[in-house]
Amino acid sequence: MSLGAGALALRRVQILVSPKDVRFTDIVKKLKSKSISPLGLEDEREQSSGWCHPYTGEPNFDSVHEHLYNQAFVFGLRTDVKRIPGTYFRLQMKNALDALQGKEKGQGRSHGKKVRDATRDRIKLELLRGTLPTVKLTEIVWHLDNNELWILSSSQSVYEEVEHLFLETFGWGLAVYNPGVIGVDFNRMLHGMSVSLDDNLNLVPADFRGSGEGQLRSSASDKILAEADLF
Repeated sequence: MSLGAGALALRRVQILVSPKDVRFTDIVKKLKSKSISPLGLEDEREQSSGWCHPYTGEPNFDSVHEHLYNQAFVFGLRTDVKRIPGTYFRLQMKNALDALQGKEKGQGRSHGKKVRDATRDRIKLELLRGTLPTVKLTEIVWHLDNNELWILSSSQSVYEEVEHLFLETFGWGLAVYNPGVIGVDFNRMLHGMSVSLDDNLNLVPADFRGSGEGQLRSSASDKILAEADLF
């Protein structure tokens, strides 16, 4: 979802490297090296992913300073995918094999695995060359002061694509903010300072049940026990 429209869904991610080791010029240079190679109509590739302009999806990083807001840098991840409908593909395979089969008096001659594989590959390439790709664009905000990323998507598959491509591009690991790590002081850790989790190890779940409910249950239990003693 765009930063400027609709409900905002995001995933907070910490880059596991100190901000002092990151230069903006290096960020831009490495993003360019892994920018999207868009799929065209005649393209035979099934998928392509890469960094891009955050709003247009183009592999254009010539105006990156226009997307720098104080310490927040906005860029995008674009994924192009070509999908061939399974039923249509199977029908094309059947028609192609029937044409090769050369039926005589209703008796078909089966083809070997090599022929079927070659036919499948040929049909797949022909269909891919005529299939329009679907394009998915995800905006990402990089907070340069603390190396925190905001991925504007709650999709697990989008996060996995970001994580994979980010590691390829920069060689840095990522840690998702969740209940298990929300108490970690990443700022201290990334600056080489000691970090203790002792305060979090003895936490217990909170009990939000009202005291009145507990008293009623206790009274009911005492009454049952008292009646049992009479017998």
